[in-house]
Amino acid sequence: MNRIFTTTPFVLIGCLTCLFLISCAPLSQTFPRRIEARHLSCEAYPRLVDGNLATTGILKVKGVIEKDYIGGITQRSITTSRRYGDWLEGRNKAEAWIQLNTLTPIAYIEVHPVSTIYRLLVHTTAAEIQHLGKSEHLFDPIRSHKIARSENGAVIRINIDRPVRWLRLTFHAHRDLAHAEREPLTQKIKVPFEDIVIREVRLYAQHEEPAH
Repeated sequence: MNRIFTTTPFVLIGCLTCLFLISCAPLSQTFPRRIEARHLSCEAYPRLVDGNLATTGILKVKGVIEKDYIGGITQRSITTSRRYGDWLEGRNKAEAWIQLNTLTPIAYIEVHPVSTIYRLLVHTTAAEIQHLGKSEHLFDPIRSHKIARSENGAVIRINIDRPVRWLRLTFHAHRDLAHAEREPLTQKIKVPFEDIVIREVRLYAQHEEPAH
């Protein structure tokens, strides 16, 4: 019994020391810093990078799905099975181009959506760009083993880990079945896409180690 009571204080001291070291370890680590809104710009949707989660940017999706029957009647007047087919008119996605004031090593980005995001693709470039539409070949994709998506406004986080001057986000939209319309003459059904609503896109810069 005396031996047990003698060793107990040393065991307690050892445990407390380990807990102290574990709790203090994160304090010595460095974390990516969020880039301030004044260092970012988005010409088409400025509210995406204004630093305010209370504002939203609405990305209009300029496309529609046209639904019509495939199949019909054969030469012998025997009716074949018919089914609906889909044709896309326009685009089923919207893009946002975000510019950084200077070339910056980015650790990751956070996308704070309001809409349900069906699919999000991210491309970046370190090049200086003058004309956005003619510069798509300069962008490299951020490849991931999973498709970035969000339900019920969940924040999307995507690792970047490269220097970035421009960031291109491509949002794939959901069909807006509630606003589908049937054309009186052709009886074709046209289904629009839901607009993409985003509160904020936040960029986090990699920590730069001080020079020795």
